[in-house]
Amino acid sequence: MSDLLNIGRTGLNASKKSLETTGHNISNVNTEGYSRQRVNQTTNTPITKGGTVHGTGVRVKSVTRINDDFINKRLEKAISNDRFFEQRAERMTQIEDIFNDLDTDGLNQVINKFFNSFRELANQPENETIRSVVRDQANLVVQDFRRIQENLNSISAGIDENMKAEVIDINQTLEHIANLNKKIQSLEAINEEVGDLRDQRDLAVRNLSKSFKVHTYQDEKGQYVVAAKGVGTLVTATQVQRLQIGTSNKENSTNGLPGSADIFFEGKPAHILTQKFQGGSLSSLAKVRNEEIVDIRNKVDQIAYNLTKSVNAIHRRGYVNRPLNVDEAGNVSSVDSKGLTTGINFFKEPTDPKDAALNMSLSSAVKEDLTNIVTALGPNSPGDNRVSLAISKIQHERIVGDGESTLEEFYLQTVGKIGLEAGKAKLDSEQAEGLKAQAVSIRERLVGVSIDEEAANMVKFQHAYEASAKIMQTADEMFKTVIGIKR
Repeated sequence: MSDLLNIGRTGLNASKKSLETTGHNISNVNTEGYSRQRVNQTTNTPITKGGTVHGTGVRVKSVTRINDDFINKRLEKAISNDRFFEQRAERMTQIEDIFNDLDTDGLNQVINKFFNSFRELANQPENETIRSVVRDQANLVVQDFRRIQENLNSISAGIDENMKAEVIDINQTLEHIANLNKKIQSLEAINEEVGDLRDQRDLAVRNLSKSFKVHTYQDEKGQYVVAAKGVGTLVTATQVQRLQIGTSNKENSTNGLPGSADIFFEGKPAHILTQKFQGGSLSSLAKVRNEEIVDIRNKVDQIAYNLTKSVNAIHRRGYVNRPLNVDEAGNVSSVDSKGLTTGINFFKEPTDPKDAALNMSLSSAVKEDLTNIVTALGPNSPGDNRVSLAISKIQHERIVGDGESTLEEFYLQTVGKIGLEAGKAKLDSEQAEGLKAQAVSIRERLVGVSIDEEAANMVKFQHAYEASAKIMQTADEMFKTVIGIKR
C-alpha cells in the first residue's frame, strides 16, 4: 500500500511542478526576452521484490528553458546591423538637409549670384550701387560656407554626445551581465533553476549588440565571456573591462575637430578604440563622423579655397576705383592716403585648404571701402572692366580637382554623392529592419510562449494531477479495507 501511495505522491509533485511552470510561462507571455520553460521528468529508480521489478513513480529531473544559441546569435547580428544602418540613415539625412536647396538658395546658387554681380559690375564699372551689391553677395557666399561647416560640425558634436551617453549605458549593461554571471554561477552550484537569469543575460547581450557586434562564449574554465568584435573582451565571469570616453585636441582627434570624443578602455587613453568597433551604432556614428563628414568638409573647404585664391589672384592685378596721383615719370604709387592702390585681395587670403570655408571672410580693405573693389586693370581707368569681367569668368573655369571641374560641377558632384549615400542608407535601413523582424519572429516561434499550447498543457497536467490524487485515494481505501478485515 505504501508503494502505491508513494507513486501517487510523486505523480502529484511532478504534475504540480508542471502546472507551476506552465503558469510561469503564461505569466511571462509578454516579457521581453523570455524563453518558455519545460519540466523534464524521469522514472524513479525501480526496486526488486520477490524476483520482480516494481516501479516507484516519477521524479522531476530538471526545469529547462527552450533555447537555441544559433537563433540567438542570428538575432544579435540582425539587431547590430539594423542599428548600424538606422543610425547611418538618420545622420546622412541630417547631412543631406544641410545642402537642401528647396527652401532657400543653396551654396551653388549663392556663388552663381556672386559671379553674376561681378558680371553686372563689368557692364557698369562706375556704378557705386552695384559695387555694394557685389560686396553683399560676397558676404552671402562667406555666410553660406560658414553655415555648411558649422552645421557639419554641429552634427559631429551631436554624435559625440550620443557616443558619450551610449558608453554610459554600455558600462551599466556590462556590470549587469557580470552580476548575472555571479548569480547564475552560485545557483547552478546548488542545482537551482537559472532559466530566468539566463534569459535576462541574453537580453542584456542583445542590448549590447545594438552598440556593436557581440561575441559570447564559455572559456575552458566554464566562465561566460562577452567580447566586442574588433575590440576585445569586456566581461569574463564577474570581471568587467569598462569603456571610457574622453575628448581629444584638434591634432590628435580622429576627425580633425577640437574636443572630439574618442573611446578607449578605462585607464588606457593611449589606445583609441573608436574606429575598431564593428556593426552597431558606435561603428555607424564613428564612420559618419570620421569619414563622411570629414570628406564633405574637405570638399567644401576645397571649393572655398579655390574660389578665394582664384578671385584674389585676378583682383590683385587691378587698381582701385579712385583718382590716383601720377609722378613725373607716369608711375602710380602703390599706396595713397586710403591705403593700397593695387595688389588688394578681395577675400582674406587663405594659407591652407583646411578650414578654408570656416575661416573665409572679405578682406579688410573691401569691407572698409567700396572703391577697393577692383574693376580696372590700369590706374585711373574708371570705365575699365577687365578685372571684374575676368573674375566673372571664373564661374566657368575648371579650377577644382586638379583642373578637372568647375566650382559648380564639383559642388554638384559632392551634393549628388551625399544624396546617393543618404538614399542607400535609407534602403539599407529598411532591409536591415526587415531582417531583424524576421529573426525576432523565428525566435518567438521557436522559444516564445504560445498561449494555446500552454493552455492545452495546463489541462493535461491538471488531469494528471487529478489522476495521481485518485491513485492515492484508491490506496487509502485499500488500506482501510485491509484494516477492516482484521477488525
